[in-house]
Amino acid sequence: MDNPASQLGRTYLALSESRSWLMLHELAAEIRKRFDRLDSEAAISARLRDLRRHHGVRVESRRRGGSAAHEYRLLHLARGKSQSDMLEALQ
Repeated sequence: MDNPASQLGRTYLALSESRSWLMLHELAAEIRKRFDRLDSEAAISARLRDLRRHHGVRVESRRRGGSAAHEYRLLHLARGKSQSDMLEALQ
């Protein structure tokens, strides 16, 4: 089950349902639009690290254009974890 009440859940849901690369401010805007919550870019960045390190989610990052700013997208879950396992962990 997904949990939009948690910052981690909102970050995961917004990124997993996006069909494009998102910068932190774009991800924050999507979270605000979908969940009516104001999560800071710093908090979202920390949740992206949590998804990578503690939940086996593959989040890819790259620089956008010639700038130093990064954009992110969700690739897939690590081997051995199903999407339902990931969503259950977000509760």
